[in-house]
Amino acid sequence: MSDKADTWTINYLPPEGGRYTGKLGVTTDGLRFETLYESSNKTVVKAIFLDVATFTAAGGHTVYRYSNDDEATVELPAAEISAVKAAKKGLMKRAVVTMANGEEFVFDYGMLSVKKLVAAIDAIAGD
Repeated sequence: MSDKADTWTINYLPPEGGRYTGKLGVTTDGLRFETLYESSNKTVVKAIFLDVATFTAAGGHTVYRYSNDDEATVELPAAEISAVKAAKKGLMKRAVVTMANGEEFVFDYGMLSVKKLVAAIDAIAGD
């Protein structure tokens, strides 16, 4: 990722389940989410994020989720982002990023507005 990132402390909700708090950065290259997690759920985070080969092979695109002993990361290249929208579930506000292959990534911002986040992602999204 290049350029200065706008960042949000937010929750990533993977399709496998769970909720991971971390920092989401938006640059002209795309999105980068890095988890901030306690050692009590470290094994769970590593299990979800370690399977990079299967994940990328199944989607056939350049979205990556990976982990090491210190952090788990999601990277979404701007060129692969086809849409972003604000959504609500109850009082919780979310930014839903849709990739070119139709896969969705959900970032939950609690009760805070996602307008600025959605606008930032929309500004860098591929056509």
